[in-house]
Amino acid sequence: MTSPVSDIFPTSTYAVQDKCTVKIGKEQHEAQLSYTLYVEPGKKGSDEILINRTNLKVNNQKIDTRFLEISNAYMEALFPLTCKINTYSLSIENMEEIRKRIQQVDVEIHDIYNGDGIDHIQNQFFTATQTDEKLSQFIQQLHFMRMLDYSLQKFNPKRKYGTMWKVLPFGMSEWKGETQYQKDKNTLSFEPKIDNAQDIMNDIIRYIHKHDYYVKFDEETLPLYADFQNKITYTGKTGRIENAETNVCIEAEDKFYYQQTITIETK
Repeated sequence: MTSPVSDIFPTSTYAVQDKCTVKIGKEQHEAQLSYTLYVEPGKKGSDEILINRTNLKVNNQKIDTRFLEISNAYMEALFPLTCKINTYSLSIENMEEIRKRIQQVDVEIHDIYNGDGIDHIQNQFFTATQTDEKLSQFIQQLHFMRMLDYSLQKFNPKRKYGTMWKVLPFGMSEWKGETQYQKDKNTLSFEPKIDNAQDIMNDIIRYIHKHDYYVKFDEETLPLYADFQNKITYTGKTGRIENAETNVCIEAEDKFYYQQTITIETK
């Protein structure tokens, strides 16, 4: 992409709502996150984008538990992100800076807290981000990063598009399809088909057995329903999002149900 970053991602403030429901057998878990995203062109170069996240709330309330506070402290160390646009996708450019912030946060947390719970959170986070490649993948698979990538497809002359979506709590789903940009309405839609259905089914079964959920698998074959819908409305000729919504649903009869809806709106 040869256009200046300011023509693709001008300074924007977005309100993000992220609702997720996971049902395994008869056990159901629901969570809702809300936060503000601030996106602006970088100050060091015309091809950089800075992304910051603030005002995180869980179920419409400020974080009020030690577990969430510590988990969020590690996540906050990721910001601000410095990104560049490479082939209609965002790449992370400030890995060394992020590493230093993570290390500093880790020291501060262990100066205040101790115990098995803190060690578990630390181990989970560091396992997911232990190499630069894993850290980059971890950040790029954050759901708001996926949606910013989708907004870039307005400028992509190729309509065939593949994406990955992190399915909580166990793994990655892969999707392939075609984007549809309607210039007269300034909207982009994307409704791909899942490309790794068997892998997802295997992940579901492994997760259920690993965590001893009371779910029986008597069927020889179990159908998987999977649906992905994304729609973006832009404010003008740039990639600034007026509003966007992504819905992902994966269901295996009465064994497993996952529904995630994320919305982004200009503030």
